[in-house]
Amino acid sequence: MAPPCRDPNPNHLLLVAVSLLLVPATAAAAATTYSDHCHGLPSAPDLAGGGGGGGEGGADPTSLRLSLQLNTGYFSGGGARLFGPDLSIPPRSFSFLPSSVVRTTDASLLHVSATLTVSGGRRRRPTNDGRHLLVEYDGQAHRFRPRLPRFAGRRGSVTFGLEGYYSSASGELCMVGTGSGRAADGTAVNLLSAVLRVRYPGRANLTRPFVTGSLESTDSPSFFEPVSLVTYAEEGYAYAESASCPPPPTGRLDALQVFEGSKFSCAHLSSLFKATFRLDYTNGSSESTASSLGLHQRFMFINRMRCADDGAVRAYVVFANQTDVSAYYFMLGEKAMVVEGFWDEKRSRLCLKGCHVVNSGPSRADLTVGECGIGMSFWFPAVWSLRERSFSAGLVWNTSLKSSEGIAASSNTIAPYFRGSLSGLKYNYTKVDEAKKYYEKYGLNKKRKGKFPDSNSYRDLTFRFFLQKGGGSGYASPVTIGSMLYDGNSLVDSDHSYHIMTETNHRLLNVSYDIHYVGNWSLETFRRQHISAEGVYDAKTGSLCMIACRVVNISLDCEILVTAQFSPLDTKVAQHVKGTIRSLRKKTDPLFFEPLDIASYGLYIDKVDESIWRMDLESTMALISMTLSCLFIAVQLFHVKKVPEALPAMSITMLIVLSLGYMIPLVLNFEALFKNSNKQTFPLSGGGWLEVNEVIVRIITMVTFLMQLRLFQLAWSARSMDVSKDQSWAAEKKVLWICLLLYIIGAVATWVVHMQFNNHRRMLRKVARLPRVNRHAFWEDLVSYGGLILDGFLLPQVILNACLGSKVKALSPGFYIGSTMIRALPHVYDVFRAKHFVPSLRPFYRYANPRDDLFSLAWDIAIPCGAILLSVLLFLQQRFGGTFFICSKNRKASEYEMVSTVSS
Repeated sequence: MAPPCRDPNPNHLLLVAVSLLLVPATAAAAATTYSDHCHGLPSAPDLAGGGGGGGEGGADPTSLRLSLQLNTGYFSGGGARLFGPDLSIPPRSFSFLPSSVVRTTDASLLHVSATLTVSGGRRRRPTNDGRHLLVEYDGQAHRFRPRLPRFAGRRGSVTFGLEGYYSSASGELCMVGTGSGRAADGTAVNLLSAVLRVRYPGRANLTRPFVTGSLESTDSPSFFEPVSLVTYAEEGYAYAESASCPPPPTGRLDALQVFEGSKFSCAHLSSLFKATFRLDYTNGSSESTASSLGLHQRFMFINRMRCADDGAVRAYVVFANQTDVSAYYFMLGEKAMVVEGFWDEKRSRLCLKGCHVVNSGPSRADLTVGECGIGMSFWFPAVWSLRERSFSAGLVWNTSLKSSEGIAASSNTIAPYFRGSLSGLKYNYTKVDEAKKYYEKYGLNKKRKGKFPDSNSYRDLTFRFFLQKGGGSGYASPVTIGSMLYDGNSLVDSDHSYHIMTETNHRLLNVSYDIHYVGNWSLETFRRQHISAEGVYDAKTGSLCMIACRVVNISLDCEILVTAQFSPLDTKVAQHVKGTIRSLRKKTDPLFFEPLDIASYGLYIDKVDESIWRMDLESTMALISMTLSCLFIAVQLFHVKKVPEALPAMSITMLIVLSLGYMIPLVLNFEALFKNSNKQTFPLSGGGWLEVNEVIVRIITMVTFLMQLRLFQLAWSARSMDVSKDQSWAAEKKVLWICLLLYIIGAVATWVVHMQFNNHRRMLRKVARLPRVNRHAFWEDLVSYGGLILDGFLLPQVILNACLGSKVKALSPGFYIGSTMIRALPHVYDVFRAKHFVPSLRPFYRYANPRDDLFSLAWDIAIPCGAILLSVLLFLQQRFGGTFFICSKNRKASEYEMVSTVSS
């Protein structure tokens, strides 16, 4: 029999390396204590040059190590102080990895060095009320996001370096050594002396499938309580005669050929059974089977599977009422069975017979095989329907009863490593006619303007949604569109072009959906829900109407109607799906529930591409804008060198406003400029172009800020050394007071508008019963108002020129005209963006960000006009004098003259 296949574990190499460090340190101690603790298994001298070639039939060292290796198992005992509580998920586990196997003078003895790692269960961090929330709040993004599993760390784990002997005659292994690690409370533990005893079943079989052992402390006093070990045998299994495989129940005869055109593979077969199987007790005939087998659990897991090249298969099966059972760890579960059989290649079915696993002692690890008479079969249905939509299906029965009286098992999850063909899979629509009746009853056939998603844009038919009442969210994905199978990301049928052309010729498309969500069916429940639906989709009106089924306790409720309407593909609104999930039962029916209104906010695929293009465009525009700002300041610096009298005539208030406009973004993004670990990345077009572009923009912003500071320093120095500085500073004070007064009035107006907006939204939430959202902070409106101040950066200079009556060309035309255009262009672009791009639910802007300025149709007109007006006034002032617009005969005819200038 060929050795069974196994899943490689990359951590084994690390553990073997640890053993090479631990074993030499404990070899001396082991030599003196082995005889004291391993009386039944005497030692023997090593053979010179006997690197594992003897022993069991002269096997090579690698095969000997593999025959003794235990990848994972379960242990009990040891005490909660060292390993923590026993009932934790993931469970307690151990691994035994031999590092060397050497022949001895006794042909039946092998000298073994190995590493034993014993790890307590790692408990998830609970919430305050002891539950594990499905979502958590992201304070930086101001939104809720899915909560990922987090663990408290690798505590309660000890690694032992052991040395001893294995007897191939008796299957016994005895080893001694020391170990170190961390206790359950995190404290370090070192040099724990222990003795390990393991009994291999020799030639394991259906009635002897387990490897058992014990680990005891040899310290005085004992540091930990005795530990019992158990795991499923990985090597040396003797298969019995093939199991019988009766035909599956009626309606389940067709099966997909998962090995079509390829050779049987144990790894491939194992990957197909990693998903959770749900047990169905709704059939009345299955109650007797469940009672006779002692089954009442809701889920079944193929926890361990081994097989041979000829198609022989064996497995360890676990039954539980929870779904978070690990596929890697050896699980006890609430009930377990061991099975063996074969893969029927002709009928593409797995046929197994098995026995109960029972507890034979005080320890949970004391497992043995009990009564047999269990039959199991698994296959991959070739026909799906509303009620039967399983990728893999199975049947568990009592061989003493009729095979038809079995417990059905099904898994709706397509294996991630499935390499077979699903082209032979068919879908049988059974509720289309009923769905058409409701489609007409609810007026979903009424004509609507626009083009809607069809089978050519099938990805747009997948959507995430929110429950508008009671909270909750979910995901709806097509299973089939007409005769095309959809796996969530693409069409499974490789030759689907013909089907697409055929389906689009019909207005109504037959569709089926899988809908998963977390939400309220009633006020008392808040749990994960799954409903299967099928019906019709009108590609001309974007209307979806389906009959759905859901599992309630152990019964199936198929009196559910799902309706939805998609927005046109060219829509300009963020909400692109609006629908309802309602019960078709009477209100007095126990399964009745109130209608659930759903809404989806997002973008169609084409709009996503446009959004990506928009972000690329905005990144380029932001880079060009900041580069031009730097260039225009350089032009002004050259201007003041050429025209020295310009420096004292520049408004200090204007320069302060411009400097703050560059400094504040740098201060707010200082950490992100030098430390990018907390910044959200966007893996969109161009790879990391968006991130690189953002860094370049910030670097140019810093250079621009430094140049602006240089201009401010030159103007301040020139003003301080000017002979008419008293008059200049007096005028500057007037400018400062006038501008501050205007800025404060604007800030007060901003606060009033902010309060009115929040009050209006609070009243709207009470009337419409909208969910509570985060309040819009006043400082966010204040930042936008600061953008308005920057838009009018020429105002202080215009006022200063009017106060002094000056017509000195203080500012270069290239500087003030160019800077005005830079401040006006975002508003022009905002008008273009509002017309050509659809805003997403959480839009992200690289240019013309509403947080940085005031943007609306009114502001987009008023701000550019105001900025251009200030530029025109400044041009006329520098040409005709600061008070040219004052129509008075007594207007001062003299102009501001410089007595002396100071060059830079």
